[in-house]
Amino acid sequence: MSLRWPAVWILGAGQCVYWGVLYYTFSVLLVPMRAEFGASAAAVAGAFSAGLGVNALLASRIGQCLDAGKGTGLLRYGAIAAAVLLLAWSFAASLAEVYFVWLGLGVSMACVLYETAFGLITRAIAEPARRMSALASVTIMGGLASTIFLPADGWGVVHLGWRTTLRILALVWLLTALVLESHALPEIHATEKRRRNEIAPHPAALPDRLRVALLGAPFVIATLAAMTLSTLVVPMLVDRGESIERAAWVLAAFGVMQLPGRLWLWRGGRTLAPAALLLAPLMLQSLGLLLLAAASNLWLAFIGVGTFGIGAGLHTLARPWIVPHLFGVAMAGRVNGAIARAQGVARASGPVVAASIYGRLGMTPLLVALSIALLLLCPIALRTASQALREQAA
Repeated sequence: MSLRWPAVWILGAGQCVYWGVLYYTFSVLLVPMRAEFGASAAAVAGAFSAGLGVNALLASRIGQCLDAGKGTGLLRYGAIAAAVLLLAWSFAASLAEVYFVWLGLGVSMACVLYETAFGLITRAIAEPARRMSALASVTIMGGLASTIFLPADGWGVVHLGWRTTLRILALVWLLTALVLESHALPEIHATEKRRRNEIAPHPAALPDRLRVALLGAPFVIATLAAMTLSTLVVPMLVDRGESIERAAWVLAAFGVMQLPGRLWLWRGGRTLAPAALLLAPLMLQSLGLLLLAAASNLWLAFIGVGTFGIGAGLHTLARPWIVPHLFGVAMAGRVNGAIARAQGVARASGPVVAASIYGRLGMTPLLVALSIALLLLCPIALRTASQALREQAA
């Protein structure tokens, strides 16, 4: 029996909550924490960067656990730990305690976010078209996280205070974990267990590290570009004379426009060729950066950010879709983990590096350089797609 759709959608709903709380809440709570602890924004944001760093360091190990069939355990115990740590964060009396909590939350991020969800889907669903649809379903739900949680967090901070908001989020998190435990994880685990005989055991080491590095390069540069855009679009537009409210609406297009491509793959684009799935996101992201670099008004900036968002939404699905074709399901967790570690480093260091370049050279040279880098990676993506097609034929 194949994995039923309710379990897939519940897994996706869990990703919405987990991303909303762990990834987006910090930016809203940064201002009140800065005021209460008497610290700079950079000092407070360092706690989040520390968590992202831990997440990146653990990515390879998480991949090994997924290949060993331990994905449901990661999701279960990572969620329990996060609920406790979120509550502890709400009682933090100093910035040092916030840092300590976020080192632990970095471990939870590694256990409960997309990598684990993708690994469970990959191992539980054998039929490629249905697997793509399931992956798209999970990312559609996860993509709603910023839309739901950023406004809710903002309202909570204004009306309840940041500590009470965190305690409510910890309760929402715990309830989500309980729903997953009762309505999704047992079925996912049972389905994966039935398929274990179909999945050959993996060797001890990664196959052909150069091949893995070439596959990962476009994803790492795209992650760096995404972090640059999400970090610097608002400051760039404010420096050009726009209000912060209008600039924030432009940035909002990044999250919202990631959904159309995922919805298309879920509904009707499931037979998309590997070349299209790898090349189209790179080209869309490159075009979006160029439009943003040349933007002379707010509308063109909005179109540029939206175009980049469409490409980023597709790119999120490309890696978990293509890796099993190139390396097999048994090795997918380890390969995805190796690439996710490099992406995690780019995610953690991207804001600092981008802000430094922005301060010295300005935004336009930075955006153009990233756009050119994405275009130069297209031949590598095309080669990867050709390999995937040969694997499918074999």
